[in-house]
Amino acid sequence: MSKLGNFWKTLLAGGAGVAALAAVNAAIQRGAQDPDDSALGGEAKFFTWKYGRIFYKEAGVVDQRPSIVFVHGIGAGSSSFMWRKNFDVLSEHFRVYALDLLGFGFSDKPPGAPYSADLYVELISDFIREVAGGRANLIASSLGASYVVRVADEHPELINAMILNAPAGYDSMHTRPRMAGAAFYGLLQSPVLGTSFYNVMASERSIRDYARHSLFYDYRRVTDRLVAHLYATSHQAGAQYAIAAFLSGYLNTDMRAAFSRLSQRVILVWGKQDLNAPVARANALLDLNTGAELEVFDFCRMMPEQEHPELFNALVRDSFFEKFQLKSVGS
Repeated sequence: MSKLGNFWKTLLAGGAGVAALAAVNAAIQRGAQDPDDSALGGEAKFFTWKYGRIFYKEAGVVDQRPSIVFVHGIGAGSSSFMWRKNFDVLSEHFRVYALDLLGFGFSDKPPGAPYSADLYVELISDFIREVAGGRANLIASSLGASYVVRVADEHPELINAMILNAPAGYDSMHTRPRMAGAAFYGLLQSPVLGTSFYNVMASERSIRDYARHSLFYDYRRVTDRLVAHLYATSHQAGAQYAIAAFLSGYLNTDMRAAFSRLSQRVILVWGKQDLNAPVARANALLDLNTGAELEVFDFCRMMPEQEHPELFNALVRDSFFEKFQLKSVGS
């Protein structure tokens, strides 16, 4: 048994175990700093949705081209902060929006919301329809990319074209939570034990180690500022609710059938050294939709938009400009 497991066993053996854990959780909550600004330029706004207020940033030029909507991935500390090397640069050419999904970043984190893949598909659809002008180009990462695929399939009129970074969640054994997943979700909702588990998982050391091993090929990109921001964001009140749903499998979605039906232009981007989602998964998706394209970033794991921002931004600019120009000529 690990040292942590022995510690918990010993602590809970005493009558004061639960109270002690509660005191530790409260101290962690008090000690966590408020996250700094999202690091994106533009104007901070809120979209009032049925389950809570959704924070987003808006900037850029207004013209006839479809706007760009950025959708972040899922994980402790995830938010629109991940697009900080792309949002401002691309705002020089497009109208851009970057939202924090419900339960993440500066958006509301209601404890009773039905956190699920379906919820996020609905949120993204409503955001495009009600905030981004009814039709947009989408840039999305990981599970967020899988939600965007479903939006494009279920509401094709909303999405013009997509750049998707390593869509995730579709090949998990838990695309549909089973009884064990439901039981685990219930445990994670526990005010004391669930919060304690979350605090261990989202400790500063855990965040730093995961970022160095899985997120970035160049560990020097895991700066103190990055870790501090992820830690602060992951310890806002209510931040554990969406993560509990994620760890229990409720946020996974099988989007493969939807991906095979896409008629819009879709470009997959992949880190060549991605350990969590090997690039072979991209080839499997290309087999499903022969019209999809693939761009592989070398010396890169899960974050091409941050490890190679110049190349990533150039890909976005050239791809979405080309799509707009082709449509303009044909219209």
